[in-house]
Amino acid sequence: MSITAILLEDDNSLRQVLSRALANAGHEVRATASATAAMSWMKDGLGDVLIADVLLDGTNFLDQLSIVHRLRPQLPVIVMSAQTTAQTAIGAEKGGVFEYLPKPFDLDLLLDTVSKATRDRRLSRRKTRLDRTDGLAGQSAVMQASFKALARAAQSRAQVLIMGEAGTGKRMAAETLWHARGVETSALTIVTPSHQPADIFQSAQGDQPVLWLRIDEWESAQQRAALDAADTGRAMIVATMGMQEGLLDPRLAARLGECIVALPPLRARADDIPELAEAFLAEFAARDGRPASTLSSRALEMLSAWPWPGNTTELRAILSQLSVAHRGEEIDIEALDEALKRSQTTPSSSQAHSDILTDFVRDGLSQGQSRQALLDHLDKALIAQMLEMCGGNQSKTAERLGFNRNTLARRMVELGLKE
Repeated sequence: MSITAILLEDDNSLRQVLSRALANAGHEVRATASATAAMSWMKDGLGDVLIADVLLDGTNFLDQLSIVHRLRPQLPVIVMSAQTTAQTAIGAEKGGVFEYLPKPFDLDLLLDTVSKATRDRRLSRRKTRLDRTDGLAGQSAVMQASFKALARAAQSRAQVLIMGEAGTGKRMAAETLWHARGVETSALTIVTPSHQPADIFQSAQGDQPVLWLRIDEWESAQQRAALDAADTGRAMIVATMGMQEGLLDPRLAARLGECIVALPPLRARADDIPELAEAFLAEFAARDGRPASTLSSRALEMLSAWPWPGNTTELRAILSQLSVAHRGEEIDIEALDEALKRSQTTPSSSQAHSDILTDFVRDGLSQGQSRQALLDHLDKALIAQMLEMCGGNQSKTAERLGFNRNTLARRMVELGLKE
């Protein structure tokens, strides 16, 4: 079967040898020493398999596997390396590659591996464990801090407290953490507020891992049972909405807080939204067997500016609706606006927005921001959104906001919205 292979190798001689071997086997080859070029090809939908050296000009390509998987969730990846260490092999496996080939290797082995990777796509999907994109991804500083906290927790047997709003991916983080600790997530015991105190204690006594969900919603008797269970010394993971005063027994909070992972709300990492949206739309296209829908530039701007009270869960649901409706076509701002309006028809939406605003103010004040700095943030968002709604017309924007045009122009300069 003829396929297109993307070959990423910075050794010119080896790149030529591998390219020739793949071409002689009847495959089309796109070869480069540039990871940027390879990523661009993948983003354009080219390639049926990626073959990449681990060390490229002094950098570790395994660190970029998450980007590859976001661009092409089902693309099988074969990595090769002269660094034949356990750390490299483990890094490749954790990165979800199809196969790791230690150098030197026989060319027939490479060709056989390419054939297997492209012949059985179901095996490729199973190896990568990336059929579903749940939003636990991102390049923003706040998300990277969460990833580092998860990595530290993975190297420990301590109790772990995962904090974050609904929809931020707490359960997925817990499952990722258990997997990193060498435990299959199918063995995970889930305990929720519906369990009785005796059930909670009993769940924590066996040999299987336990995930406690929404523990800040538990009654006092349930929390006492959880405290007793935690004192047995068993390593457990707890996912909670937060640590608001009065919701969680302070002794239990202290016992469980040996290691804390905080997942940021989506509104705090808006820079991640374009990549998340692209990954979700690619996933839905694969799910439904059709080309991926895209977002117009204006729709993408609106998507990034939306407060997302339901976090990545809400983002995923909105994009799934739009993917089904548009069947591979471009999604414009009007379609997105209509979908967002439909999602806000529940009575709780205004309260959710109020809670978001309260959290924004509280977080800003706790970080030492002044009243004026907070007002600047709000004004910038308000003006940017009104400009969007008015199609960029500053006169209409000024009128709708109750400014005169000169005041609006001056304020936009102050806020960096125009030069």
